[in-house]
Parts: sequence; structure tokens; C-alpha cells
Amino acid sequence: MAITRIDKLDDPRLTVYRETRNKSLCLNSGRFLVEGWRVVERLLNSDYEVDSVLISERRIETFGPQFEHRSDVFALPQSEAAQLVGFNFHSGVMACAFRPENAVLEDFHNEKSLIVCCPQITGPDNLGSIIRLAAGFGASGILLGSKSADPFLRRVVRVSMGSIFTMPIRTSENLTEDLQSLRNSGYQILAAEKTELSMPLTDYHLPENESPMVLMLGNEAEGLDEENLQYADEVLHIEMTSGVDSLNVANAAAVFLFALTNRSHRPK
Repeated sequence: MAITRIDKLDDPRLTVYRETRNKSLCLNSGRFLVEGWRVVERLLNSDYEVDSVLISERRIETFGPQFEHRSDVFALPQSEAAQLVGFNFHSGVMACAFRPENAVLEDFHNEKSLIVCCPQITGPDNLGSIIRLAAGFGASGILLGSKSADPFLRRVVRVSMGSIFTMPIRTSENLTEDLQSLRNSGYQILAAEKTELSMPLTDYHLPENESPMVLMLGNEAEGLDEENLQYADEVLHIEMTSGVDSLNVANAAAVFLFALTNRSHRPK
């Protein structure tokens, strides 16, 4: 492989990069785009199949030698690269990879499984942050409802800082069936939601046998609906001071994941 300098924006090898702002690219082409050198580096170090890397000419000396032996690398002048992708190409590095197969539930199983379930997280920033947190706290995978944002949107991948490449991701066609299957497999299902009957997170005692868990996180505006709550073995909330009724869902995810994965901090 080598670095190929391209001087024509209509070059067919750049077709996918011309579609950078097209949010349906992932679903329709089976490919997705990654932006920023750190995330591209993590992509290249993952098991994902990479199609190509695009760099601006000012980045050739810095990143060319790192990337060229692992993928086809196309180089464009900075101004033309910005014109191609439709925004200021300040990072100077993008990549195109092939979307993986949708994970199956068996991919999540291990002896200390914690699955993060998002029935309807619609904001790419929130979903990317949750994926990064899940990876950071050792979750075994991400289970998404069909109404959640596409996990391979460019912004989701960027906000996740490439953490998405380290764990299985499943977008469920029937979340109810998946949750029931997990319960039948011994998972305890926890819902992060404040209701009249919910328990403060600080009062919740983690099971001594370290049984596998599913943590359900609600929609940014409406939380978890009754259909999802009916599958919860426990409904937990974060106690807040007067006048503050909730946290951003990604911030709440951080609190829950810390509490559920750090058994040395378990309430006595």
C-alpha cells in the first residue's frame, strides 16, 4: 500500500467521503466514516475492516508513515479536502470502514456481564458518551432499541473516541424479546428512572454472587416508558438536592456505572 495523491474531487475513490454529511450512509452502503487522528488510529488497531484513509497533504509527514502500511491512503490539498467533505477539515484525517455485523446476545455473555441498554437514546453526543463510559467501566456490550441513534454515525463514533471498536453493539429489532431472553439467562435488569416506587441508588445492594446485569437508560426528554419499566427487577434513581430533578443521561450513566462496577464502594 502507498499514499496516493489525488487532485480531482470527482475521483471515484473519494465517493464515500463526498457523502460525509449524509446520515443514511452507514445504513445504505454498509460503511461508516471516522474522523480525527486518534479515532482513526484506534480504528486501524481494531479488528474492523478498513476501506481507506483520507488525509490532507499537510498531514502526510505526520500520519502517512503510520497509516500507509495498514490501509490505502488518499491525500488531498487542505482546501480541496474541506470542499470534498463539506466542512473545515481541521483534523486533516478521516477513514472509511466497513460496518460490522449486528451483534447477537451471546456476544455479550461473560461471567461478570454488565450490558448497557438504551431503548431510545436519540442524541448522537449522548450515545457516543454512553458508549465511551460503558467501555471505560468494563461493560460487556451495548444493546440499543430500534429508535436509538445509529451507533455508527460519524459524530457518535467521534464522541466515543473509538471506544465503540472495543465492544459488541446490538441494535435490536425486538427489544422486548431480547430483554426477556436476557432475564431467562439469569440477568438482573435495572432501570435508571425516578418513579414513586424507585429506590435511591445509594440504598441498592449489589448481589453477592455478582450475577450479570442490564442497566437501562431512558430517553433524554421522557426517560423510560412503562413498557420498558415493566421488565425491570429494580428501578433506581440518583438522589438530587432540592430544585434539581435530573441529570443529563450521559452524566447519570457515569454515576450508575461507577456504582455498579466498583464493588468496593457498595453500600453496606
